[in-house]
Amino acid sequence: PDLYWEGFERNLRFLSPMLSLGFAGSSALVVGSRAGHGSRMSAPMMANVADTLATMQGPDLYWEEIGPLQDPPKEESDFKEYDTFSTFLAACQQHGVDLTQPDITVLAPGNVACEQFSAVAGPLTKAVCEYHVIKGVVNKDSLGSADLTTVEGSTITYRRMFRKDFLDNAFCGQPSSPPRTSYCANVKADNGLIHGLNEVIYPGWSESSGGYGSGGGAPPPAETRP
Repeated sequence: PDLYWEGFERNLRFLSPMLSLGFAGSSALVVGSRAGHGSRMSAPMMANVADTLATMQGPDLYWEEIGPLQDPPKEESDFKEYDTFSTFLAACQQHGVDLTQPDITVLAPGNVACEQFSAVAGPLTKAVCEYHVIKGVVNKDSLGSADLTTVEGSTITYRRMFRKDFLDNAFCGQPSSPPRTSYCANVKADNGLIHGLNEVIYPGWSESSGGYGSGGGAPPPAETRP
């Protein structure tokens, strides 16, 4: 009997480490499996178009002809500041134009463009704001072939001229070297894309009749626009 118990104890001492490893590995597999299944990481969320425009830098601005008049004087080509999109955003909010709706492309004019437009045609109306929102997500490279119907109901005219993509009277998403101003393109938001414009566009523009901005002329007064 003593010999029997001695042999049993030797075998037990030999097997104990292997059994311990086996149980530990099994427990690790079970725990790891459950943790991996239950802690799936959510996809990163981006901001919507409105929030993105509120925080992003607008077109780069330079002192231009007023630079030498500063104290101390500035070169015309010296960088001044980045524009913002606050005027356009405020007009959209005022008129109830929803920049958080899904699957849109927003053509965003900076404050300088809005000020230049308003000096000629008055404040941005609801129709003008809606005309800057294309139904559907349209990459800049697809502007020439995509349907450019806007939330306002009209369709924007695309032209390719002077190595630029024109939408009606404005050019869109144009990179430039300083001191020429650059305009953003294909800025991703949670609900669509943003392209920058150098001018405000408006319903009723036509190439044949000219129009405010790049084509010359002026838009109809605010009280006659929809």
